[in-house]
Amino acid sequence: MSEEEYQALYNRIKEDLYDEFINPETATYGADVLRQKDAKEDIYAGLNDMAFTERQIIKEEIEQLQLVLKKYEEAEEYEHAAFMKKRIDNLKKRL
Repeated sequence: MSEEEYQALYNRIKEDLYDEFINPETATYGADVLRQKDAKEDIYAGLNDMAFTERQIIKEEIEQLQLVLKKYEEAEEYEHAAFMKKRIDNLKKRL
């Protein structure tokens, strides 16, 4: 791997980590990973159910983020809790 390729990879990793954990507009704090894991386990569950609307998906994400918010508050990690609150508020605006 050349130095330029290494730097490009390094910068991409930094950007992805920033977006995932720090940037309040895009941060999910790992909630996406947990949802993907649950989705893999339930890949065939609900095939006969009605298709989810975007509104239902947003409501479900808000509920999941509220659980994470409570965990951060219980752990007294108020900075992370504030980011979660901001993310929840942004999603509520989309409803």
